[in-house]
Amino acid sequence: MGYISYIIYVMQEKYSLRGISIILISFVILSVSIFNIFLYVTARPLLQEKLSLALKRKVEIGYISCFNLRGLTIKYLVIYNAANNYPLYYFKELTIKLSIPALIFEKKLKFSSEVFPTKKFKAHIYAAGSYNFKANELAIKFKLKDVPYTKGLGSIYGTLRLYKKEMPDKSGYPTDLLELTFTSEKMILIAMAEIINRNGQTELIGKIYAPFIRPDKIQFVNVLADIAIVNDKLYVYNLTSSLHKGLLTLDGYIDLDNPLNPFAISADIKNLDISDFSKNSSLFKKEINGAASVIIKLKGSFGHTESLFGKAWLEIKDANLWESTIFKGIANALMIPALKTVVFTNAYGAFQVKNSKIYTNNFKLVSSPIELSAKGNIGFNSLIDASIKIKFKKELIETSNWFSKLSSILLESAGWFLGNVKISGPINEPDFTVTPIGVGNIFEKVKKTIDKFKDILK
Repeated sequence: MGYISYIIYVMQEKYSLRGISIILISFVILSVSIFNIFLYVTARPLLQEKLSLALKRKVEIGYISCFNLRGLTIKYLVIYNAANNYPLYYFKELTIKLSIPALIFEKKLKFSSEVFPTKKFKAHIYAAGSYNFKANELAIKFKLKDVPYTKGLGSIYGTLRLYKKEMPDKSGYPTDLLELTFTSEKMILIAMAEIINRNGQTELIGKIYAPFIRPDKIQFVNVLADIAIVNDKLYVYNLTSSLHKGLLTLDGYIDLDNPLNPFAISADIKNLDISDFSKNSSLFKKEINGAASVIIKLKGSFGHTESLFGKAWLEIKDANLWESTIFKGIANALMIPALKTVVFTNAYGAFQVKNSKIYTNNFKLVSSPIELSAKGNIGFNSLIDASIKIKFKKELIETSNWFSKLSSILLESAGWFLGNVKISGPINEPDFTVTPIGVGNIFEKVKKTIDKFKDILK
């Protein structure tokens, strides 16, 4: 009987512990459920309201949850355009993990977070930081991955510090100080600014300095600029930078409160060293040289090539320009092998950007034996539709298989050959159509020469 009693006692204890466990688990689940209901019903609208006030625009949150140990998760956060309530930024998920011990013992809010945006803004953001209640200071370390328009810079690491200005300015408006750094293998950039709350509007005024910004295609050194954010427009002005041993100056702006991000820039590049450019960029596989100067005025919207409109002027001097697909194609079309090795020393002309194409009416490439004058357009889809007027000396004519069949007196009379080459199709493999316009003149000159001989013989 004693053994049976012991078994019954053990079974009772076992089922009691199981029952207690079930009750505890049920209580935890119920508590989490109640907490998530509280987050959705109370915290969600409260956070929407606070964010809308801080950002001065409409904000919507799908829901807030806390179902796991990852922390608070904010799903489907949408920030709207201030002017017309158009969805501007759409974040799929924002996860925030808070440090409770730091909050209790250090009186400091420590957190880590991950942001997974979707649609227009594709970057992933990983951040960790703290907010000091006593000093009213925010400090964040972050990593940016897959940032639009900066893929050549790789993953970007940075820091942010936001704190109160100790001595208020003469205006008496509340002012915060902002310090930002961005670093990667190909960039170091530092920004310092004042954030002023003026008559209900927030303005940012500051400066940026970058010792170097070196993506794959172009390299900037010692970048200095003034920056400002006023009425949700980011202005960059008085920008100067060394650009491949040349000098870049630039002014421009971008509208941050518009889903299309309209922008406008005015840039001037003087004496860019083409040799240095060709060696340190991925645009050219063959070394070239010379000095280039460019003036650009362009406006449009990021990611919308059809909206781009502007003008540019280009001059290249003292150059040794490269052999290109276009030049080789012209040489093959005219059956003049020597054209493939012609060195162009100067180039100049004006361009216009519109309708997703770059147009020119008279862009010239000049060398001692040849001049090319181009008219037409190149599309952003890499299609070309242009006509090149050619003028070259008889020394090149003599190397042609078909022109060499003409008599020597014809060549002597010609001096120069004039012709048009029509270029159309993909820029890498275009079609060439040759229309000589100087042959008639050549035969006319030959006829006049023969007539002179006839007059002499009479």
